[in-house]
Amino acid sequence: MTTKGFTLSGHARAGRGAIERVNALHQNADHHPGDGALATIILPAFNEAVALPKVLSEIYTVLGHSVEVIVVDDGSTDTTACIAEKYPCRVIRHACNRGKGAAVRTGIQNARSPHIVIMDADATYPPSAIPHLVDLLGEYEMVRCVRQVCKENMPVVNQVGNRLFNFLLSGILKLHGGDQLSGLYGLRRDSLVRMNLESDGFDLEAEISFKAQASGLKVATFPIIYQSRLGEKKLRAWRDGWRILKRIGSMVLIYNPSSIFMLPGLILMVLALSGASILKETSVISPFLGLSIPGILLVALGVFMGFQLVTFGLAAALYGAEAGYRPKPLIVKLCSARLRLGAGGIGIGLVAFGSIFMISLLNGWWISHNRSSFQTERLVIAITILIWGLQLLSAALFITIFTGRSKPNTMV
Repeated sequence: MTTKGFTLSGHARAGRGAIERVNALHQNADHHPGDGALATIILPAFNEAVALPKVLSEIYTVLGHSVEVIVVDDGSTDTTACIAEKYPCRVIRHACNRGKGAAVRTGIQNARSPHIVIMDADATYPPSAIPHLVDLLGEYEMVRCVRQVCKENMPVVNQVGNRLFNFLLSGILKLHGGDQLSGLYGLRRDSLVRMNLESDGFDLEAEISFKAQASGLKVATFPIIYQSRLGEKKLRAWRDGWRILKRIGSMVLIYNPSSIFMLPGLILMVLALSGASILKETSVISPFLGLSIPGILLVALGVFMGFQLVTFGLAAALYGAEAGYRPKPLIVKLCSARLRLGAGGIGIGLVAFGSIFMISLLNGWWISHNRSSFQTERLVIAITILIWGLQLLSAALFITIFTGRSKPNTMV
């Protein structure tokens, strides 16, 4: 994924020749809305009767009929839909409020242009930025407008939330570009369709940012002036902030399992095995019931925990790849049916050997006249072998669940 920044100056003039050509097309009596449009602008709107007239008037002033505009009325209880119907745009209604993400998905399903622009309908984003955005979509697969925010046009709690999420997404998770949650951005329709979007609410932008990064999309950004909203605020800082945070967490599981699970798991396994040389001559006394824990048991537990993390990370990578959310990494391609079958076979063998070993030890202890001479270390080894076999067998079965899945249906 590559990112390039642009200045705002002159973007209202960019693509003017193309706009004029499409406007001329609309003079044809046989023309249908959306035919030959430079882009489809999707406006998800919930109770935006105050802001919508300004937004639509500015869009048509700047772009004329060169774009297709779709207003998705997301179950509004005011006159949002009636106002939208007064303009030459397409109006699609949801029977009830389903959320911004759901409204955008509806717009994508009905869009006719290969280029799609998504913009909030609360008058906070300048329609004058759209010509430049559309012009850049000819070269880039995604274009995001970066908000220049002042204290007067965004509540402090929203500013803090945006900085936190940008720190998580750009600073820690290394997503390229700034303002990952901007409400004005454009993508090619085929890229959006391949993303199989799932978000229903304001977590939509976080999902798109993750999937754009995973798909290796070529991205450009440029700054815009963020304006004060008109009408009632829809975003609830704590409720929607928590939803965005959960979306980021779920995306991390799918898109970055190597650094989150697999690498820590491997490190834990190495540390546990390295500790064997230190613990081989000693034992650790537990504060619980005064029990003595042999060093081999501590090593085994560390290795088991690391192995579980690696298995979980591999399953998450497989899920993301098989569901079509991300390209298949090399490690996923290595998890062939033959390898899984081999791991399962070894697991069954270790379970059988460990069980027989343990039973023979217990049987010998039971029939022995000197029961105080029970060989605890050997029993620990037998149990460890048994557990390792169960680990390998369950890992092979668990990973198999996430392979060979049918990809979800894409939007058409």
